[in-house]
Amino acid sequence: MASSNTEIVNLALSHLAHNKTISDLETESSEEAKNGRRFYDTAVKKVAESAPWPFLTRIAALGLVEEEPNTEWGYSYRYPANCVRLVRVLSGVRNDDRQTRSPYRIISDTTGKLILSDEQDLQMEYIVNASDPTIFSAGFTFAVSFYLAHLMGPTISKGDQFGLAEKALTMYEYEVARASNEAFNEQQDEEQVDAESVRGRD
Repeated sequence: MASSNTEIVNLALSHLAHNKTISDLETESSEEAKNGRRFYDTAVKKVAESAPWPFLTRIAALGLVEEEPNTEWGYSYRYPANCVRLVRVLSGVRNDDRQTRSPYRIISDTTGKLILSDEQDLQMEYIVNASDPTIFSAGFTFAVSFYLAHLMGPTISKGDQFGLAEKALTMYEYEVARASNEAFNEQQDEEQVDAESVRGRD
């Protein structure tokens, strides 16, 4: 679903039953545009980190910062600058359980976030921030517009006397839940191997 930040703000305004639209979010000086600019980036980041959006999912090897950074961990790696949500650290086992998961800890130094791990050549699955609205999925676009309406509502609606901002928050939560279900349905995990004791009962 190709879109633009201006169109997304206009969708948010429509959720608030606001009869004015904007023509250019970046340059317009109307109150609607000013409010859209104030909250747009926050809304996009919030939605990006709220669900495992396939079009924002990346897997990458992390840059090694230091070996034996302290007495408890074997390696420190640089946390990806564009990451808004860490999904998992890859362990080499696609269907992780409590025994195969790779332990890690997130800290920071003077440069930014670090991931501490005992794994060499650490790889991470994560969600990146969304910057180009032309690649947004339809669900992501609607989720952003609803969350943006929730943030803009009290100002645009002069106090949100009809509760439209709260209704928009409910719709945002619905879109995020639906996106999570769709992302799950777009993948196929390996089946867990039955324990010998269970197989023996067949």
